[in-house]
Amino acid sequence: MKTFTCLFFVLFVLALPVVAAAHGTDYSLVMEEQVIAVKFFYSDKEPMRYSEVLIFSPENNEVEYQNGRTDQEGRFAFCPNKPGMWGIKVNDGMGHAVNTTITVNPLTVPGEKTPNVTQKKKNLFAESSMWLRIFFGLSLLLNIFWGLQTWKGNHK
Repeated sequence: MKTFTCLFFVLFVLALPVVAAAHGTDYSLVMEEQVIAVKFFYSDKEPMRYSEVLIFSPENNEVEYQNGRTDQEGRFAFCPNKPGMWGIKVNDGMGHAVNTTITVNPLTVPGEKTPNVTQKKKNLFAESSMWLRIFFGLSLLLNIFWGLQTWKGNHK
């Protein structure tokens, strides 16, 4: 009789409905925080699509604050949690990279339309005129040609 009672109790407990406690999901729109969006592109203005992005806070330039990839248009957005110099490293995995910093100033008005950001540009070649880029390209080709001719002349 004792075995039958234990078996009945076990079957009764197993038959009870159990509420599963799983993690749910939800979302919220970020409208009141300062959002910084940056667009990355090559010198021919083609977007750096799906490139790896590392964001470094003013406090730590070794461990990233955020990481991810650019979108199809070469854009990446993040929400800084404090003012200061934020480091950004972008790498497309094919030898092209951007390494820059931006200064995030304190947000004075929540929901400000224009981000309160200043940046330090480091890629002067992409900003240079078309004639200067043509000159550097021709110079590179002539130097390669001259180097090959010199090497060929030394081996005769």
